[in-house]
Amino acid sequence: MNSVTWLNILTGITAILGVVFGTGGLALGVLNYLRDRSVVKVFLQWNMEIVGGSSPQDRSECGLITVTNAGRRTVYISHVCLVLPKSHISRLLLMRDSVQGRKLSEGDPPAEFVIPHDVQTQYSNDLQRIRAQVSVSTGQIYLSKYAKVQRACQLKETS
Repeated sequence: MNSVTWLNILTGITAILGVVFGTGGLALGVLNYLRDRSVVKVFLQWNMEIVGGSSPQDRSECGLITVTNAGRRTVYISHVCLVLPKSHISRLLLMRDSVQGRKLSEGDPPAEFVIPHDVQTQYSNDLQRIRAQVSVSTGQIYLSKYAKVQRACQLKETS
C-alpha cells in the first residue's frame, strides 16, 4: 500500500473518533446541566398549631410555608408571598419575614415562614384556593400545590 491509502484510512479513523467523542461530550454536557440546575420545592400547610409558648394565649392556629432546595445549585430566595384567588382585591400577601431574602444551598435545612393566625382566619373560607409563591433572584417563580384543608380556622377565645 502506498502512503495515500494509509493517510485516507487514518483520516477516516480520526473522523469517526471525533464524531464519537464529540457526541459523548455533548451528551455528558447536557446531563451535567440537567443535574446541576436549581430545583425549589414549595409546600403550604394550614391549621398548624403553635405549642410551647410561655402562655396559653400563644396557642393559636397558623399556616406554614416550607421552601426547600432539592437541586444542586445554590438559590437565593428574594421573597415569599401567598397568592389569593382572583375574587380578592389584593392578589398577593407578602410574608414580612421573607423580605430580607435567604440563601439556600444544597443540603441546607428548609426555609420556613409562619403565616399569622389572623391571616388564616381572615381568609378561612378560601384556604383551599390559596397557594404559596416563592421568587428567587434569577426571576423564576415557584408555586406550591393547593393545600388540602380539613376545616376552616376558628377564632380562639382568650381567657
